[in-house]
Amino acid sequence: MNHASHRFGSAARRTLSVRGPGSIAALVSLALTAAAQAPRVVVSTTDDVPVTVGLPFPVTDGDLVTVQAGQPVDPFFSGGHFLATCGFVPGDIDAFTRLPGSKPGSAGSIVFSLLSNEGGFLDGDILVIGNGGGASILVSELDVANALGASGANIDVDALTYDNQGRILFSLTDNLAASALGAVSDGDILRLEVGLASATRLLTEADVQTRFTTATGMTDAILDLQSLEWANGEMWAAVQSPSRHDGSIIALEGTPHIVIDENNMGLGGAEVDALGEMRAGDEIPVCRLSPDLALPGDLIHIETRGKPGAVLAVMMGGKFGFTNVGRYPGFGSVFIDRFDPWLSSLVAAHRLPLVVLDGNGRLSRDWHLPPGTEFGAGMAGELGWSFQLMDFATKQFSAPVRVQKL
Repeated sequence: MNHASHRFGSAARRTLSVRGPGSIAALVSLALTAAAQAPRVVVSTTDDVPVTVGLPFPVTDGDLVTVQAGQPVDPFFSGGHFLATCGFVPGDIDAFTRLPGSKPGSAGSIVFSLLSNEGGFLDGDILVIGNGGGASILVSELDVANALGASGANIDVDALTYDNQGRILFSLTDNLAASALGAVSDGDILRLEVGLASATRLLTEADVQTRFTTATGMTDAILDLQSLEWANGEMWAAVQSPSRHDGSIIALEGTPHIVIDENNMGLGGAEVDALGEMRAGDEIPVCRLSPDLALPGDLIHIETRGKPGAVLAVMMGGKFGFTNVGRYPGFGSVFIDRFDPWLSSLVAAHRLPLVVLDGNGRLSRDWHLPPGTEFGAGMAGELGWSFQLMDFATKQFSAPVRVQKL
């Protein structure tokens, strides 16, 4: 079963000596420092974006990708990552941010909300990746509704961030006719107060409209606030508008201005539906595999991103498991069973594959899944294969990514 595995993403054969499956944590080496260039942000798009716009991979509305003006779009957290860590693949990510005080790049730093009810959660729930895997509710839809004085209302959180005091800022997908604040528009920016007993309206949709016009010089109606982020002491947002700036990031504080123009996002002008700043240390190695569904032996495409010139060890296994490696920087968890037969055989044979990233910290390859029975049961009981990277020099793990067996 090893004949395909050690060629994963690399033209040259490399081997890694490890002394048994119990030494997963020992494979890890100092934190990967994020590029000092700014701003670099994580976004999700409202609609799928095909490779025809110049992307090296298609972006679906359920993917989170990393963008920076003038730089290629990089993978960040896609359906395969959600399947590996949460046990389901969201149809669409509606909001994303980082948990205040969380370790950069860690599983527990990822906070998100869904467009639709799925995975056992509601579209108004604010979720975080739980310790040991799975998504957990940080703030429930009912809590949000109660804070708005609208108990029983169907609340869909459409934009989400934390301010500099750790309070949740958010916006709704739809207008709310009645609340303790009166009528609430889908373009209003709201704040949950400490204790979740009440909510405050920070900006009305008309206020956001005025700031959008100041920043862009355009009077197009914004229609809806799509995403929020608190970064560098500013409130950033993306709006829905029939203008060319529905994919731009706009700063609303002080003198409103364009932070990133949609023409420089690399997403072909796609509308931005979720937004989060990339903090120092959040830029950890990442591997994106497509397609998400495959048969043994199928060809899959690999997009890898990390530190320029990094040497990455690739852990492969079929069965879900959990090992806490939170004492190291990075994702902080291994989501492959340390006693998985495939992983164990690779470790015992000293044949965990290594890949070497180029001077830009990237690698793109096509690779065949093993043709045998290396697949195993994932978090939700689905059969498939899981992969997780480790920067050999810095002891930093990536998020796991999973391909489900057809």
